[in-house]
Amino acid sequence: MTAVSSATAAAVVLVGGCGGDGGSGAGAGSGASAGASASGKPAEAPAKGAPAKDAQAKGTLVERAAGSWKSIGTPGDDTLDTLTVTGGKLTAKGAKLSCTGTIAPEPEKDGKETASVTLTCEGGKDGGRGPGHLQVKPDGSALYIDYDGPKGGWGGPTDSYRRG
Repeated sequence: MTAVSSATAAAVVLVGGCGGDGGSGAGAGSGASAGASASGKPAEAPAKGAPAKDAQAKGTLVERAAGSWKSIGTPGDDTLDTLTVTGGKLTAKGAKLSCTGTIAPEPEKDGKETASVTLTCEGGKDGGRGPGHLQVKPDGSALYIDYDGPKGGWGGPTDSYRRG
């Protein structure tokens, strides 16, 4: 064996032996530790007032949408910067715009849950909002509302949010 081959073989044996726990399958070398994710980063605690991550990912679409949300868009006169969803009702507010509405579950479409949103706005242009459809990211961390827009048109705006 050459010196390079010997060094490589030694490295493989050394690395292969690291983290062994005598075959118990639950030792320190298993890659998981309390309070750490599989990537080795510490687990994050949910934001104050936000449902736990497991709760965000379970339940109906309307239940997963519950809570406080902040827009990911740039604030403006006709934007909705915050959204609060409680029990199938929503309240959205921006600098000059204030909207209220309801969320109603719809039959699944292409195997995905969907819900309709009916929104009424005061205090400024509504920017084409009104009827739309709500979606929540499977892990419960993001939500968007895709508005229908004017009849015969190509659709309306989309409001996108992250948990607040």
